[in-house]
Amino acid sequence: MIPKEKVEAIVSKHNSIERELSSGSIDPKNFAEKSKEYAELGVILKNANGYLNFSDEKKDLENIINDKTSDDEMINLAKKELLELNKQYEINENKLKIFLLPKDLDDKKNAIVEIRAGTGGLEATLFCSDLFKMYEKVCSKKKMENGNYKYFKK
Repeated sequence: MIPKEKVEAIVSKHNSIERELSSGSIDPKNFAEKSKEYAELGVILKNANGYLNFSDEKKDLENIINDKTSDDEMINLAKKELLELNKQYEINENKLKIFLLPKDLDDKKNAIVEIRAGTGGLEATLFCSDLFKMYEKVCSKKKMENGNYKYFKK
C-alpha cells in the first residue's frame, strides 16, 4: 500500500509546476528543467488521480449494490464496474510503485559497449561477431536509436 500523502504530493507538485509554467515569470534557465519535470509527472498523473479517487468510487458502487431500491440491472452494472475498478486500482498502484522507486542518474546517459576478441583466434572473432549482431538486434527490437552504434575495426 502506498501512502496517500506521497501520491497527493505528486499531484500537488504537478499542479504547482503547471501554475509556475503558465505564469510566464519562470526563469528561462529553469524552463527546460521544469518542463521536463512537468512532462514526467504528467505521465503518472492519471494513475495517481485514479489511485486517490478509488475509495470514494468504491463506496459509491457499494452503496448502489447494497441499496434495496436499486433494480437488478443497476446492481449488476455496479458489480461489473466494481470489478473493473479493483483491477484498475491494482494497475495504478503498481505503476505508482515503479514511479516512486529512486531514480538512477545513469538511466538517461548513453552506454559504450566494447566487444573485443580475446585469445582463441578465429573462434573468438566469430563469437564477437555473433555477440555484436545479438546486441544490434536487441537495440532494433527495443526501438533504440538505430545507427548510433559504431563498429570499429582495427
